[in-house]
Amino acid sequence: MNEIRSGHNDPAEFRRQGQVAKALLGIGKLFKAVRFYPPGHPALESTCQETLNLLAPLLRQGQMVIIIRKTGFYWQEEPVGSDIPPLKDLAFFFFARLVHRLLFLPDLTMRDLEAFARCAIGEPAEIQRAGGLQELLLQQHITGLFLNEIDLQTIQARREKILVEQGIDPGKLDESPFDPPPEPPPEIDTKQILSPETLLENLSAAQLDPAQLLQELEKNNSDQRYRLLCQKLVTILPEHLHEPELSTPRKALLLLARHGAERSRSNDQRRSCLEALDKLARPEILKFFINALCDKHQHSGGRDNIIEALSVFKEKAAVALVDRLANEENSQVRKLLAEALIKLGNCAAPALVERLADNRWYIARNAVAILGRIANRKTAIHVRPYLDHRDHRVRKEAVRSLGRIGGPVALKGLQPLIDNRDRELCPLAIVALGAMQNEAAVGPLIRLLNSFDPLLKTFDLKRRTIKALGAIGSPQAVPHLVKVLRRKRLWKRNLHNKLRSSAAQALGNIATEDSLLALEIACKDPSPLVAHVAREAFDKNLARTKNEP
Repeated sequence: MNEIRSGHNDPAEFRRQGQVAKALLGIGKLFKAVRFYPPGHPALESTCQETLNLLAPLLRQGQMVIIIRKTGFYWQEEPVGSDIPPLKDLAFFFFARLVHRLLFLPDLTMRDLEAFARCAIGEPAEIQRAGGLQELLLQQHITGLFLNEIDLQTIQARREKILVEQGIDPGKLDESPFDPPPEPPPEIDTKQILSPETLLENLSAAQLDPAQLLQELEKNNSDQRYRLLCQKLVTILPEHLHEPELSTPRKALLLLARHGAERSRSNDQRRSCLEALDKLARPEILKFFINALCDKHQHSGGRDNIIEALSVFKEKAAVALVDRLANEENSQVRKLLAEALIKLGNCAAPALVERLADNRWYIARNAVAILGRIANRKTAIHVRPYLDHRDHRVRKEAVRSLGRIGGPVALKGLQPLIDNRDRELCPLAIVALGAMQNEAAVGPLIRLLNSFDPLLKTFDLKRRTIKALGAIGSPQAVPHLVKVLRRKRLWKRNLHNKLRSSAAQALGNIATEDSLLALEIACKDPSPLVAHVAREAFDKNLARTKNEP
């Protein structure tokens, strides 16, 4: 078994480096395929064969050794694919599983590749508990590739032992160490085959290029031809789910969604789009997209593409995301799922509302929080009852979410918390009412501000109330804020001055004639804090007035 060697300046070496990069990309593609397809699936077998075909020219001259470092792959001491992000990720994937050297032998088989991929996609901790990836390969009787082993005699001994156990004469393998790969399918002129509907219908998935199909769908087509194109797209799209960042599936799904909504298209064509999307919204495809979204090695751009693709499936995608969220233990993954649901928007609301009744408090809290971020006012009626939930964390999240959602239902739910001075929820409710900027909330807030409290036991509540009134910006609050600003106390003077400075800031936000007059006077206040805040608020409004036309 002789290693491949060539001069550093040989142009053939650079070509082989490109072949090595393609082969490694094929291995990465195979890893994604085994996550999605069950053993024996035609698409998986096709991917295995494709990967083997990419390795075939490299193994004709003997074994091939790939060195793996944290920064990337190396072949004959030269970096391979250092400018290809997926290969950097794949190298780190191997490095995390303590794989530093890959040795491919000429008798490598499809079975070797598939078993290698299935063993490698396990969690690193589980792989190490099993004795390492090489030990798993030996248990699977894999003889076409070895990991981290540099002693050729040890490799040969292990290989012969496995072959003997399988009843195979090791000597016979050396007579013909490599079987030539099957000939690739003949190139097909897509312009010719896509024109007649009858030929289009008889084309296999392997003969169709998804990019060409998408181009054909954009053209003017008869309804029959358009339906056939959609059907073929549904057939071949699952085979392209292993692409980096899922670019082709994303483009296809967005095209179908766009065409399905175009009124200029015939009803038959729009129906074909909706039928295609319905067929593609299978649980296994949704699961694949969500797994790819949650993959810690996924690029941020890839995640954006995945979420954009999932948005095409609307409610079905939302249900799958919420189900995964309900059962996910990793906090970082839960965050990714929540962000995806927020980006899906209103179509995710029904699935989240259903989860509100979950007995697990954290599921109810997550659903309430995401509904608040989506901020659909129709959901306020579903969130409002959770102000009385048995768990305080859900109650607090319900207050915050109602503040984001806004509207009369939210206001009606939050106002009693102010009037009753709820010790736990009142502070949050004040902030929520300020965020809503609803003038109907001014009355309850003013009542709280004017409540008798000479010892300032409710200082924090009153300060929050003043800030909320400033955020709402209603002139109705000005007389009450001016009263606070002008009030001076010897008892607990520092706390009173903090309230007065907050009132000055709120008056600056409201900016009526009366509030500006009060600020001008307060600029000369004996309290340095009050005078400073009042001067800042007054000058800010003065500058804004000068800049107005």
